[in-house]
Amino acid sequence: MAPEDLIAMFDRLADELSERLEHLEGWGLTGAVPGQYEHDVVADELIVPPLLDAGLRVLTEESGFSGSGDITVVVDPVDGSTNAARGLPWYATSLCAVDDQGMLASGVYNLALGDRFVAVRGEGTDDTPSQCTSLSDAIVAFSGYPDRHLGWRQYRTYGAAALDMCAVATGTFDAYVDVDGAHGVWDYLGALLFCAESGCAVGELNDADLVVLESEARRGPIVASTPQLLDELRAALAIS
Repeated sequence: MAPEDLIAMFDRLADELSERLEHLEGWGLTGAVPGQYEHDVVADELIVPPLLDAGLRVLTEESGFSGSGDITVVVDPVDGSTNAARGLPWYATSLCAVDDQGMLASGVYNLALGDRFVAVRGEGTDDTPSQCTSLSDAIVAFSGYPDRHLGWRQYRTYGAAALDMCAVATGTFDAYVDVDGAHGVWDYLGALLFCAESGCAVGELNDADLVVLESEARRGPIVASTPQLLDELRAALAIS
């Protein structure tokens, strides 16, 4: 499937999910799986079947692997599920198509505000990071919290990795760090392509490969507006 067709499908699925959630009455925990909400299941059930019908292999946070094909779509049906349950407008659907060369096409969709962040490998984006080069000037978004002050100007913890990372690419934040290394690939992969194509510097907490198709893998993505800021963050986190 061509990248533009993938993006068109991702756009359509995000629109359908946004409309479905407008009429959703139950936003609580399912009780079936720890931390799983009703809207996670609704989103998964809406997104997965059309991807399978298109001949794609799928990996989602809620239902794991299904289907087969040369392209795998990694899906977080709702990133920031707790935000959604609490009425905080910072939650998204994230989809990233991966082929034998890596990340191919992705979309991250803020389901509350309607913002869209789409990218295709090698095509760039219209967004530009802040170009901040110094940690002392930086507003840094975190997942988790460092055990000490790293020297940032200010920090934010918004609770939706995909949107937090995309906010670095658009210049809203200067950097993003998962200090716990606790994210599954579905949490960050869609945003990772958008950040890379926008010109961000990207890395991982322990220098591990971020593009993995393993449901059990956990990673700590780091995104910065410039290589200089990424290096300073890594040094502050005692990463060589």
